[in-house]
Amino acid sequence: MTRDDVVAAVGGGVVGDLAGFCAATYQRGVGHVQVPTTLVAQVDSAYGGKTGVDLPEGKNYVGAFHQPTAVIVDPATLATLPPEEHAAGYAEVLKTALIAGGPLWERVRSGGDVDDAVIHGCLRTKLAIVASDERDRGGRQVLNLGHTVGHAIEAATGYRRFRHGEAVAIGLACALRLSGREALRAEVVALLEARGLPVSAPGVDSALVIDHLGRDKKRAGGGVPFVLVEAPGAVTHGHHVRDADLRAALAEAGAG
Repeated sequence: MTRDDVVAAVGGGVVGDLAGFCAATYQRGVGHVQVPTTLVAQVDSAYGGKTGVDLPEGKNYVGAFHQPTAVIVDPATLATLPPEEHAAGYAEVLKTALIAGGPLWERVRSGGDVDDAVIHGCLRTKLAIVASDERDRGGRQVLNLGHTVGHAIEAATGYRRFRHGEAVAIGLACALRLSGREALRAEVVALLEARGLPVSAPGVDSALVIDHLGRDKKRAGGGVPFVLVEAPGAVTHGHHVRDADLRAALAEAGAG
C-alpha cells in the first residue's frame, strides 16, 4: 500500500475506529473511507474523525483525529443486523435527538422506527457540532452525553458484558438523573426499555466504575466533567458533579 491508496472501513464502529487509526498512523497518514454498516456507525461513529482503540485502562485511550475522505451510508445494510445491534444503535439515536431537540427529538420520542430521515437528521446534527469544534476542546463535548458513565461501565466490565450502545443507554439514565430532569428521564428510560436496552447494570462494582471515571480522557484539574441536560436541545458540557450525587446515580443504576 502506498500513500496514494485508501483504506476502506466496511463494518461497525470498532472496524471504523481501527481502520481509521491504522490510516492515521501508516506512513504518517493515508486516506480512508468509512462505509458504516451498523446503526451506531451510521448515526455516530463514522463521522468526526475520532479513531482509536481501547486499553484495559480506558476507552479509546490510543487514537488520533483523522477525518475520512468520505462516508458512504447505505441504510439497506441495517437489514443484516440482529435485533440487539439495532437496539444498541438506538441509544446513539436517542442521545443525538436529545442534543438536537426540535423536529428530530419529536420524531424520535414518538417511538417510531429509525428510518432514513432519522439517520440523516442524526448525522447532520453530529457534523454541524464537529464542524464548530473538530478537536473536541469545547462544544463538541456535548456528544459525550451518556458516554462518561457508559465508557466507565464498559471498561469496568472488561468490554465484555455490554455493547457500546447498551452502556450508553445506562449512561443516559445516569446523566438525566444527575441533571435532575426526572420527567424527561422517565420518558427516555421508557424509550430505551421499549427497545430492550438496559438502564441499569446490576452487579457492577461502583468503586471500579468510579476508578475508571477518574481516568476519563476529558478529566481536568477539577475532575471529570459531565454533560447534562436542561431540556431536549439544551445540552451543555463541562459540569462537575458532587461525589454524593454521582454515587447516588450509580446506585440507582444498580452499580454497587
